[in-house]
Order: sequence, then C-alpha cells, then structure tokens
Amino acid sequence: QNDTNAWEVNQHFYPDADSSRDLGSDSIRWRNVYADDLFTGDLHLSNERGDWTVIEEENYLTIRNNKNGKRFKLLMEELPDDEG
Repeated sequence: QNDTNAWEVNQHFYPDADSSRDLGSDSIRWRNVYADDLFTGDLHLSNERGDWTVIEEENYLTIRNNKNGKRFKLLMEELPDDEG
C-alpha cells in the first residue's frame, strides 16, 4: 500500500525446506526487528571479532566459543523488583 510506505501481507513467510536462507548479509543488514513471540532456539553471535552461541539451560545460560569449543556457564543473580 502506498499510504504506509511498506509492504503489508496477510500470509506467512517460509524459508526453503532446507532452512539455509538468511535475512540480510554481512554488508546488507537489518537495522531493527520488532516481533511478538519470537522463537530463535540457540542464539548465534558471529562477526569479525568472534563466533559464539548462547544456549539456554534449565536454570542458567551456557556460552560456547565456536572457534575453540570452550563452554562457559553464565552465573546470574536475581535482581529485586525495584532494580532494572
């Protein structure tokens, strides 16, 4: 629609069956993504400085360095409701 200066759809978007498609690239990136109920599985962070995976365990987070395979347990402390 021209009045919103955006594509508006009423259908789903699905990747190819092999799920090997990306949104954006190293040189063309999405600036902001707004989503409700977004499920990502493990979070993969990769750039010229590092390559990491954040894994949600039952009671803590594990961070894995994908270059050397080392894993780190992220220790967290619960904040009181009036903090943060």
